[in-house]
Amino acid sequence: MDTTKYFEEYQNQLRDWQKKFFDAWMESLPTGTDGFKFPENMDRTIETQEQLVNNYLKAQETATKIALESQKQFWDGYFKLMRKVPTFSE
Repeated sequence: MDTTKYFEEYQNQLRDWQKKFFDAWMESLPTGTDGFKFPENMDRTIETQEQLVNNYLKAQETATKIALESQKQFWDGYFKLMRKVPTFSE
């Protein structure tokens, strides 16, 4: 069998699979005018996105505060320790 025939067979199988997939997808969608409430769904989507962004920003703010506080504690401890270290004079 030559490659052209394999390629044509592959294209036919792919087209059949895509058609079956699309048909199954269309059957799963709700029917009628009540199925799609675009403005309502859009508002919910925007609200959800806004909540996610706000939660992310709050978490980022908390993480930054914790990191800064940890750095302050580290450096305070470092300088206190360095002041306690005895110096050797010659």
